[in-house]
Amino acid sequence: LNWSPRKGTCTAAKLPTNAEDKCEEAFFRLVYIMKWHRVPPKLVVRFDQIGTYILPSNGSTWAERGSRQVDIVAKDKKHAFTLLVASTPDGTFLPFQQVWAGASAQSLPSAKAPGMAKACAHGFDFAFVKSAKKGSHFSTLKTMKEWIENIFEPYHCHIIETDPDLDDDQYAIIYLDCYPVHTGEEFHSYIFNQFPHVILCFVPASCTYY
Repeated sequence: LNWSPRKGTCTAAKLPTNAEDKCEEAFFRLVYIMKWHRVPPKLVVRFDQIGTYILPSNGSTWAERGSRQVDIVAKDKKHAFTLLVASTPDGTFLPFQQVWAGASAQSLPSAKAPGMAKACAHGFDFAFVKSAKKGSHFSTLKTMKEWIENIFEPYHCHIIETDPDLDDDQYAIIYLDCYPVHTGEEFHSYIFNQFPHVILCFVPASCTYY
């Protein structure tokens, strides 16, 4: 059959030809907003999301020698969750949000699970997606709202309370990726109406790891 062991692959997003220019523009946009609105580094919050496998496999299968595209069906995606990690330029990490597939709190880890009490004490947020796409553990508008309300806004209020130089309506920046859930009108309207002190800035499309 002319087969050899191969790793599962998928087509990656192509880096734009003007990636360097786009990233430079994003950098100066951040600098301008920070200066104009007097946003301190501790209120510039960058977050990213990563899928984490509970029961990982090595992702290998058999395919014809020289194959460049190797698909693997059902590669343990149902045994995964999404972890949202946020940090600031001054080195502060906000509590994590763990996003699970499912439509109810029964999809979340048990309150008696090992380490659960410690995680909750650190302010971690456990969310279920309630997505129309069955089995998906990717963030939705629901989980993003919960992250804003349960993690970001308490952090924002804490920084203001502990720094007498900041105003009660101090602006803050959230620097995020161009995922549909983040760029959609519903999320933008929610931020604009409920949290007018939050300014959304985006990593240029397909440049997250540039």
